[in-house]
Amino acid sequence: MLEPSVQSFLSERRAAWLKEKLKSAKTEAEQQDIERTAADKFDLANWLPDAAKRAGQLAMVTHPGKFSHPGAKTSSVIADAERKADGYLRTGNVAAEFDVFGNAAALDMHKFLSLPLSDGQTVLAHLEQDTPLIKQQFNIPTAFQELRQGLLSIKSGAAETVKTSEKIKQVYFPVDDGYHLLSLLTPSGLMFKLKERINVLRFSEAAKQARTDRRNQTHHEQGFDEIYNLTVIGFGGTKPQNISVLNNQNGGTAYLLPSLPPTLELRATQAPKTNFFLQSLYLKDYQDKFKALHKLFLDTVPNNIDVREGRDYWILQIVEQLMEKVWAIRELPGGWSETSALPPAQKLWLDAANAQRRDSEDEWLDEIIVAVVSWLGIAYKNAVGEQKAIPLGDPESRAFRQLLTEHREVLR
Repeated sequence: MLEPSVQSFLSERRAAWLKEKLKSAKTEAEQQDIERTAADKFDLANWLPDAAKRAGQLAMVTHPGKFSHPGAKTSSVIADAERKADGYLRTGNVAAEFDVFGNAAALDMHKFLSLPLSDGQTVLAHLEQDTPLIKQQFNIPTAFQELRQGLLSIKSGAAETVKTSEKIKQVYFPVDDGYHLLSLLTPSGLMFKLKERINVLRFSEAAKQARTDRRNQTHHEQGFDEIYNLTVIGFGGTKPQNISVLNNQNGGTAYLLPSLPPTLELRATQAPKTNFFLQSLYLKDYQDKFKALHKLFLDTVPNNIDVREGRDYWILQIVEQLMEKVWAIRELPGGWSETSALPPAQKLWLDAANAQRRDSEDEWLDEIIVAVVSWLGIAYKNAVGEQKAIPLGDPESRAFRQLLTEHREVLR
């Protein structure tokens, strides 16, 4: 009997394939024929041999070259470093998962190999250990060892000749016999583990409660941490899946912390005079995200849970980017808003002189949420073009407002 996780995976793939193919069915006979084809195609005995062939189109790595340049074609690198108490943030000292890159059409193979079985170990781990359980699961006419070798090819990465690319950043490193030319690769597992931990510090329920207790002047045993001057870096544009699996899972963005020394001068920031949304936000900086949101609206069915989750994800990404501009303005010397014609809520939101009031009061935040929702609707329409934009009415505005109300600490 198939493990529940394997059966669920095949059922989901079958349902998605059917949904697409049934659009072209014009008669009941055609529909039945498509359904029979789906039953055969996603039967384990038929699906697995094809999957084993496609696994070789992917490569499991720790340092993908495509983060340096999307067109870079390098050898698959799996760095196996020992854990040591040396005080360095490096490969081996952080429990980070492997990344995967290759043909985006074959990425379902990575999801399949990552499925947990009843004992908690993944399909890939069972294949590597050649366990009786995996042999029982893959008891189909095709020879098991042939299937196993094909599926494990995702992690082989052992080319006879190590290959770099002229598109990778390189540096001369001094050694005893002169210099070695090193290719610099990105440890994507570490990079996204950093993002995960920063998000916990900023947005976890415990952090939200600690900030609430601070505003209410209530003791909180753990307290909370703030990280300032974060920079967001993007990879892959509107197609993050073409870079790697981890990049796709993280929406194509990662965090950069200030690297000191040297101290980098912040870009000159000009305070708004009458309206932050009109004078401080530049649409081109947000265009890719609004286009991704628009694509989600076009490709999916309204009110579907996946659509709502995808919509909420992109809205929060946009708002996080918006807050980078807010934090930049807060770096200005306090008191500048006194001579401006900004609405009172925006003065409180943006001026460093009002930091204490921002922490102790809440009414201004409701006004800011309304203003952000209004800007989202206008900016979306302008980003994709008024003729192409999906009409956003009161239900969408209410949904956006509810989302931002639930994540109001992001705007504080």
